[in-house]
Amino acid sequence: MIKSFFWNKKWLVWAWGGLIFLLISLYFQVYMSVLFNKWYGQFYDMMQMVDKYTVNDFWHSLIYFTKIALVYVVLATITNYFTRIYSLRWREAITFNYIPRWKSVKEEIEGASQRIQEDTYRFARIVESLGLQVVRAIMTLVAFLPILWTLSAKINNVILFGESAGSLVWIALLVSVGGYGYILVRWN
Repeated sequence: MIKSFFWNKKWLVWAWGGLIFLLISLYFQVYMSVLFNKWYGQFYDMMQMVDKYTVNDFWHSLIYFTKIALVYVVLATITNYFTRIYSLRWREAITFNYIPRWKSVKEEIEGASQRIQEDTYRFARIVESLGLQVVRAIMTLVAFLPILWTLSAKINNVILFGESAGSLVWIALLVSVGGYGYILVRWN
């Protein structure tokens, strides 16, 4: 399935070019999330310390947010559209790879054409959703880990961790692993 798309000369440009485009697009979406996070911090600091800021600062902050939000919405829309097209091309490559094999089978398989269509559709949807989610999660982790580590320096004496460096990172890791363990136990 992967070979029919990424190592076939007919689909080479779509496969690798599309993958690079999607990775760059996801990178910029994560970067925009970091900018949103920074804006939230500045905006709520402004709300708490009203006497240090002017109304112009408030309006500039809202304009900055609007710019970030517009760029993010356009980028997310383009990425979503391109992901669907990319998934469709991958499906097409797999289908064209399977058709000669299907025709050369000596035994009659009932509903074989529908099976090919359904299996390629499922595979493409799984890769589209799960693949992008995993890549986005890893990029988000890499982007926000240093921020969380820096924020940890401002917090002293955390329960269970004391004054260890990066205590917020360790708490987040403990909570996520604990939540995953809880899900595994409850699942069975």
